[in-house]
Amino acid sequence: MRLQEIKDTTFFKLMLAWALAIALYGLLIENTFLLTLAGYTSTLALFALSINVMLGGVGEVPLGQSLFFGLGAYAVGIGMQKLGFSYALSVLSGIAITIALSFVIGMITLRLTGAYFAIVSWGMASVAVVAVLNLESVTGGGMGIFGLPDMQFFTIDLTSPIQYFYTAAATLLLIIVILNAIRQSRFGYALESVRQNPHLATSLGVNVFRQRLKAFMLSAVIATIAGALSVPYTQIITHESLNIAITVDALLMVLLGGTRWLFGPVLGAMII
Repeated sequence: MRLQEIKDTTFFKLMLAWALAIALYGLLIENTFLLTLAGYTSTLALFALSINVMLGGVGEVPLGQSLFFGLGAYAVGIGMQKLGFSYALSVLSGIAITIALSFVIGMITLRLTGAYFAIVSWGMASVAVVAVLNLESVTGGGMGIFGLPDMQFFTIDLTSPIQYFYTAAATLLLIIVILNAIRQSRFGYALESVRQNPHLATSLGVNVFRQRLKAFMLSAVIATIAGALSVPYTQIITHESLNIAITVDALLMVLLGGTRWLFGPVLGAMII
């Protein structure tokens, strides 16, 4: 059996075991607090995965990743309370904005590497915090956005602890499957070459900047989804969702679980 076939079989078994564990947890646990906490933990694991796309994928530390987590949360708050959107439409709007914004930010920041990229991305998140605090008519300023209507994702009631848990956990599993497929694609191999040696990758015809930009945009979308999924748990959106402390917590999850293992950030989230 080839090494890739062994890896595929192992991944399938892990995913099956994880899916069974999720199903059993939902069936056996009746405590609403434990169910919502598990759902929120899945959300944080999703955010940690978004960071690992950059850290484990191209070797960059995105200290400003909280910008996109907060964008997802504010997209839900503003969309539902200010614009009258449904939860699903608010999330989709947030993703659309994230794609455009991450492209612009990536074009500016990804010319930098190492500590320079990390510091500039942190600065972007800090600018977002200041903007949120000053746009009181839109974001609620320091008080934030609260008193949100019931959140339903099509027929799924996210105010129900069990449905929130299953939705967050299922989304996490789906993203893991997608990231695993990406790792085995041409894009994934290109990212690996960029992470190991960008100069050698360039000499082999890999457009290093383009691959870094695609990875950055992918990580931003995942972070936005995580931010949107955090709202049913927190029930309030404030500038704290943009705080670098959230990024630092997620970085610890990634480092504890390991950057090279796809389930690493999930394990780290469970530990923290």
